[in-house]
Amino acid sequence: MENYFDFYGILLKFNLDEQELKDKYFKLLKTNHPDFFINNPEKYNMALEASSKNNEAYKCLSNFYQRANHIINLNGEFKDGKLGVDFLMEMMDINESLEETKLLPNAEKLKSLHSEVIGIEGELDLELKKLTLQADGNDKVSSLLMQAIKEILLKHKYILRLKETMANIAAPN
Repeated sequence: MENYFDFYGILLKFNLDEQELKDKYFKLLKTNHPDFFINNPEKYNMALEASSKNNEAYKCLSNFYQRANHIINLNGEFKDGKLGVDFLMEMMDINESLEETKLLPNAEKLKSLHSEVIGIEGELDLELKKLTLQADGNDKVSSLLMQAIKEILLKHKYILRLKETMANIAAPN
């Protein structure tokens, strides 16, 4: 797996200096722009490849959740994650309520479910921020801390799916 932090020569951190990242991205964008090599097919192709990699790396690292998943994936020991039964039951209850709302539209119920999901998302975001700041402050991050971060990232994926489902229910036919 490509390490985008190494690609930009920046420290591997969950909460990185976004301006530094942006500066590195634009510097590489200017250096490797394919238009500069239009008369040299070999250099043009190399510049195309470098630009593509630069865009891919920036897209990943500029998004907090993608960056966090990238860090977890760089750490090969955290491939699988399991979620607690309580969280899964809560998600199942919300999904069942959403299914009922699809069958019998109820704007108030949908609004209530949306508030509930936003509340869960907020709690997860606060916990994730706390854990990632803790991880960034240590030279060697414990596997328990990384596992806790991975678990929150998995929960976040559930929340995104719920929000997408709610958006589809609320969308006019």
